[in-house]
Amino acid sequence: MLLAIDVGNTSVHLGLFRGKTLVKEWRVATSRISGNQGIRKGVSGYSDIRDIIISSVVPKADIVLRKMFPAAKFVNYKNIGIKVKVKNPAEVGADRLVNALAAYKLYGGPAIIIDFGTATTFDVINAKGEYLGGAIAPGLELSRDILKERTAKLPKIEIKAPKNIIGKNTVEAMQSGLVFGYVAMVEGMVKRLRNANRVTRNASVVATGGLARLICQQTGIIDTIDDTLTLKGLRLLGS
Repeated sequence: MLLAIDVGNTSVHLGLFRGKTLVKEWRVATSRISGNQGIRKGVSGYSDIRDIIISSVVPKADIVLRKMFPAAKFVNYKNIGIKVKVKNPAEVGADRLVNALAAYKLYGGPAIIIDFGTATTFDVINAKGEYLGGAIAPGLELSRDILKERTAKLPKIEIKAPKNIIGKNTVEAMQSGLVFGYVAMVEGMVKRLRNANRVTRNASVVATGGLARLICQQTGIIDTIDDTLTLKGLRLLGS
């Protein structure tokens, strides 16, 4: 079996693969990874784990995971297996590169990959599967939390689409701005990325991440939703 671990700023997404089949997935809060009970408990009962592959954007978590799994393979731009055509490849998050690889191998290119995480990332690959770069925006939950923290009277709200775009109270107005405003941002970014050059003009759009389905319900611009895209990319690298 293969254990795939994707470490994000908010949560750690883990998956156990037997061949190409994802037999189990679970999440652990990144802030609690030093306790490692959630990881150890998740793999208990699986004695045939032979390979462990990790993508991480949290250096502190890397220290813990290297002690926990000394033989694990950590993904970076040098071992991803695709050309990274940016000025400083080392700056690109490992998860973004893994998503690019997975999108190309599973769905083809050119493609725009949108990952709705703590940050929302837009990554672009061409028809050859080469990584061209992308864009980074604040994530939905981060935007919601900042509204609460930086204002005197706005509450912390549930992120969901209100019935009407014209909110009839503060909560509905905030939900409208967050969800529908975010949809407009995603649609606008996809349009701009497609129009960036001839290479990306016909790019398909692949979405992943915790809030992908919420946003995709409000727009037809997304071609594919894959909740486990990053884990699948890690499996491809580890197999």
